[in-house]
Formats: sequence, C-alpha cells, structure tokens
Amino acid sequence: MADKRLISVIISLIFFVPAVITEKAAGVFAAYFPLYALAWVAAAWSVVAKAVRNISHGEIFDENFLMLVASIGAFVLNLVFSDFAELNSRGGGEAMMDGVLVMILYQVGEYFQALAVRRSRKSIRGLLALRPDSATVLRGGKEVDVDPEDVKVGETFIVRAGERIPLDGRVISGASYTDTAAITGESVPVYAKEGSEVKSGCIATDGMLVIKAEKAFGESTASKMLRLVEEAADKKAKQETFINKFARVYTPLVCGAAVVIAVVPSLIIWFTSGVNAWQQWIYTALSLLVISCPCALVISVPLTFFGGIGGAGKLGILVKGANCFSAFASADVIAVDKTGTLTEGRFTVKEKRTDDETFGLLTACESRFNHPIAQAFNAKTDAVCTSAEDVAGRGIRAVCNGKRILAGNIEFMRESGIKCDEIASPYTVIYIATDGTYKGYVTVADAIRPDSAKSVAEFKKAGLRTIMLTGDKKEVALAAAKEIGLDEARYGLLPEDKVAEVRRLQENGHKVIFCGDGINDAPVLAAADTGCAMGGVGSDAAIEAADIVVMNDDLTKVAKGRKHARKVISIAMQNIIGSLAVKLAIMVLAIVLPAFPLWLAIIGDVGVCLAAIANSFRALR
Repeated sequence: MADKRLISVIISLIFFVPAVITEKAAGVFAAYFPLYALAWVAAAWSVVAKAVRNISHGEIFDENFLMLVASIGAFVLNLVFSDFAELNSRGGGEAMMDGVLVMILYQVGEYFQALAVRRSRKSIRGLLALRPDSATVLRGGKEVDVDPEDVKVGETFIVRAGERIPLDGRVISGASYTDTAAITGESVPVYAKEGSEVKSGCIATDGMLVIKAEKAFGESTASKMLRLVEEAADKKAKQETFINKFARVYTPLVCGAAVVIAVVPSLIIWFTSGVNAWQQWIYTALSLLVISCPCALVISVPLTFFGGIGGAGKLGILVKGANCFSAFASADVIAVDKTGTLTEGRFTVKEKRTDDETFGLLTACESRFNHPIAQAFNAKTDAVCTSAEDVAGRGIRAVCNGKRILAGNIEFMRESGIKCDEIASPYTVIYIATDGTYKGYVTVADAIRPDSAKSVAEFKKAGLRTIMLTGDKKEVALAAAKEIGLDEARYGLLPEDKVAEVRRLQENGHKVIFCGDGINDAPVLAAADTGCAMGGVGSDAAIEAADIVVMNDDLTKVAKGRKHARKVISIAMQNIIGSLAVKLAIMVLAIVLPAFPLWLAIIGDVGVCLAAIANSFRALR
C-alpha cells in the first residue's frame, strides 16, 4: 500500500507541476483546469474509494469525508466564485492548487504512516520469524524433508547446526547450544543435550540434535506466539477506543461548525453592510475542515500501541493486545503465585541436621524413587541401596550398605518405635534412623527462584504492593514470603479463593497484576486486570488465559514490561494532546485571519501528523 501511495503522489505531481506553471505563466483557465483535475484524481482515488465504501457502511464522518469536502470545495471556489478578488489576484487557480495539495500532502502523510506500520510489523516479524520452511523427519530409516505441519507427535526429526527447531520436543541424542533469544529474550545460549526439552523457534548453533516431537506444529511455542500476535491486532486499547469514539463525534461537529462559519458571518456582513463576503468565509470554512481532520490521531495512536507490542517483544514479553497496556501501566498491586513462579516448582534440601554418612545413605535410598521429595536428593554418593519400600504418606524403608534405613515424618518414626523430638519448621521435615537409632533430620522445600527477591525489590521500587497468593500451608507461605521480601502472603487458597482475593482487591479500587504459571492459575489470570503468565514453564491454560506472557520466566521482566507499558501510554497521550493543541491553534488562526491560506493549513495538518508518527516510533524501543 505504501508503494501505491508513492506512485499516486508521483503521478499527481506530473500533472500538478505543469498546472501550476501554466496557471502562473498564462492564467488561462481552460489550460490549467484539466491538469489540476487530473492531478487531483491521481492523488485522491484511494480517499474517494474509502469514503464511498465507508458511506455505504453508514460511516460518513471520517477523515476521508473531511478531505473530500475540503478539496472539492477548493475547486468549487474557482468554478462558482471566480469573481473572488483574492483568488483573481493570485492567478485565479490558487484554490484549485490548494485542493490538489490537500490530497498530495495527505497521501504523503499516509505514505509515511504505511512505512511506519511496515517498520513496526518488521520488528514483530523479526521477533516472531520462527517458522522454518521444512522439518527433516526420520521415516523408514531415511531423512525426509516435510512441512512442519505434517510432523506428527512422537515422530523424530533432525536439527543441524544453524537450523531452527520446528516443533517443541525432547532431545533423544546429540548436543548443541541453542539460541533462545527469539523465544525468551535470553542472550546467553542454552545447552541442550539428551533429555533436554527444546522449544520451536530456537536455533541449534553448534551441533546436531535428534528430537522427538512432543507437540504438533500448531500447538508448539512459535506457532502460539505467532497466533497471539495476530490476535493482538484485533484488540483495542482504551486510548484507541477513545480516538474512534472521538472521531465519530468530532467530525460531524467540525462539519457543522464549518457550515456555521461559512454562513453566519456572511449573512451578518450582508445584512449590516451589504458587502458580499461569502467567498472569504467559505474559504475559511474549507480551511477549517482541512485543519480539523483527525488523521494525526487515528494514525499515530494505533501505531504507538502496535510499536509498543514490538518493543515489548524485544524484552522477551509477549503482549497479546493493545488493550493490555492501559491496565498494565496503571496497576498498583502485583499478586504472585508461589509454586513455579516465585519458586522453581521442585524440592531442594534447606537444612541438613545429620552426619554426612547418614545423608549419603538417605540420598542413595531416595534415588530409588520418583516422587517430588525424592528429587531433592541429587547429591553424589557411593552408598548402594539394595532394597527400598515406599510407605505411602509416611516415608521409606530401605537397606543401604547393609544398614536398615527409616526416613519419613514424625508419625512414621513413632509408629516404627523410633524416639525423637518433633521439629518445629515451616518446611517438610524428614526424620532419619539407621538400625533403629535416630540420626537427625533433613528439611526440604520448594526452591526459591534466584531472581524472585530481586524481582520483588523492583516491584516495590516501582510503587507496587506485593502479595503472594498460594495454596500452601501458612508456615511455608510465610517463610517463603519473608525470604523473598513480599509485603504479605495469603495462603491455603483454592483457585476460586485466589479469584475472590483478586476481586476483593479490585473492589477496593486497586488495579491488579497477577503472575502465575499453572493450570490452576488460569481463572485468576483471566480475572486480574492484567494476567501475566510465565511462558517458559507455564501450562497452556495459563498462557491462553493471560494478557501478557513472559517467555523466559524471568519475573524481573514484569517490572521492565510495566515500565515499557507506561512509556507507551505516555507516548499515546502526547500524540493525543499535542495533535489537538496544534490543530486548535491553527483553527483559531484560520478563523481570525482573513483568507487564511489553505496550503498552510495542510502543511500544519500533515506536519503534526508526521510529528506524531515520529513520536510513535519511540514505542518500538
């Protein structure tokens, strides 16, 4: 479309320049009128087409309508009011020249807008140009290149160095560093080896990977990101909604004001002094119509939000729609899920109150099991476990290095005749005995994410009140909240309780961001003013319900994203206020100054439009 507009401008200038020369040199109406008319047609065809289409849909008063009325009116000035002394003194075709300039300069403004949109789309495509043309699948012992959409879940495919991973999967052989920047925004390459989970859109940089597809192409990370960005264009920010509503009221008011300006002063002058001033005030009214065109607003504000989505993408944050920015920027409370968001979602040893030998025996025994607590014991040990039994809900019995091992909760110890004192701890306590003798205890807890405390500090610095919403018991929640530095913790909550807590905050006048990752967080993510999902480890349900997705699970990105959102809103408001202020000033001049030059009005209108577009580019950064 940008290229078509440029062609229109060029063709129009081919007729326009000779028309101006002919008018100034010869002043023969029959010579310059056809040239001006052809120049107008070349520049105005797209405006006419849009105006007709909008009128057929019942949308009459828009910028296209204003431009047509103003430019056609300029021709009418020459054709009907040819005795207007001011026009004749300037060669007789000055108004026609202005009428063509209306369209040429408007098309120039539209051309730069199209370039700006193209640049914004290129920025987002640069983030999301993740779809490889083919996938190399192993079928029947042979490598077959197929469309990624044709790869079935469970099939094995190969990614060589420099190639992009086409589908989400798990590495079954090979090793390579992977560039995940396009997906997570993380600058440091991630090492993938056998057993590693890899996401589509990442690039294998220095080795070959053999991967088993775990998701179909349409459900893979890259495809979802592309789909979410496409859907983003359909959502409107509050400022965009304001502009649309504003234009529907503003345009008919301006048209009405132009009619009043054209008629009322002329009648007053006619009845009071008998002087014919119709031409002058009609010219002023036409200038007012051109100046009042809200193109700077209807172009720059949506462009600001579109650029803002691209800018957020560079931070590793996927903003699903322009409407997300307003609530994100104005939030004053951030509520965060604990497990998987503030913590890593896996157990780790917090305290070790036993000797190293006993701990090694316990580690060897726990390695025989797959439950979450057992995964906390990943230290190296030379001990050998020969038998092990899991006592559900209690603990384990095992034989290790010839010793009988008991490990579990206090009830299990007492049932087994082991005498020990109960330990007061917010964490899960595992008591240990060997050959019937109590040997101490170990506590385990969900590991706090390394960036959680830093993230919370940044939230507080940004003026956000920080709250943990978790289903964990009181002691665990309060201990984690204290370690991380949260303002408060609300615990023992079911999914519906989390929604109720967010609703309660909203009823008290707060704007709430909620960050979570699990499927159980989907309801509260949807209920919050801004739902923020951790996209790296988050469930599909959480990601679908959220307004914003942090692709690498870095909570510090939420604070950065909110700062970016505030900048985007600020740029949009600058464009709105600045455009209206400049237009109002030029309108006053057009009314006060007699025969205000129409071309000067156009330059003012296009100038403020281009300035607003240039300002919108800042949202890309």
